[in-house]
Amino acid sequence: MRNHDPFIDRLSQSAQPVRRVWPTPWRVTGWIAAALPCGALSSWAFHTRLTDWSQPDATIALITLLLSLIIAGSSLAAAFTLSIAGRKVSGMGWLLLLAGVWLTLNLLNMSSSRPPAGAGRFGEGIHCYLFMLSASLPMMLLSVIALQRTRSLHPGKSLALAGCGSAFSASMLLSLCHDTHLHMIDFLMHLAAGITIVAITVLVGRRWVRLAQA
Repeated sequence: MRNHDPFIDRLSQSAQPVRRVWPTPWRVTGWIAAALPCGALSSWAFHTRLTDWSQPDATIALITLLLSLIIAGSSLAAAFTLSIAGRKVSGMGWLLLLAGVWLTLNLLNMSSSRPPAGAGRFGEGIHCYLFMLSASLPMMLLSVIALQRTRSLHPGKSLALAGCGSAFSASMLLSLCHDTHLHMIDFLMHLAAGITIVAITVLVGRRWVRLAQA
């Protein structure tokens, strides 16, 4: 093709105006403001009680709740940053450190109390598992929608980080209607729910977040 003008004209007619993406802190804030209320509503059927923060040694549970929110926001910020071509994610070491502190505090909290009647039953853990999955459904949807805005050169990593954000957000909501102390089967089901949330986010969202093949 020696005359490129017709081709340029066709491209010009099909081009769409580019909309500026919000800065990452605003995207994270908007996601949290929309996702947490939606998650609370979608898991409403599994609410059985509110957490009694007056219980002895409830401080550890409160710290882990705050850590869950911080880790969720940091994971989402990393996912949104990674989805923009040319940008690199920084602070992953701090994110892993916070996750390690969260895990350690939960293990300490689990070993510091005597389980009440029925706390060690598998059914109690299933209830928490279903709560987290129910709470995370709108969060996963909002994450995929947010990432689809920019797509990603690394859809698996972006979605995995977004899934972590959804999992820790669901864990934070669970902390608001859970005993301040944890028990083995209960906590294992929490972890299983988190892994499931990340896996679903990656598997379902990949086709919507990856860049279209030329």
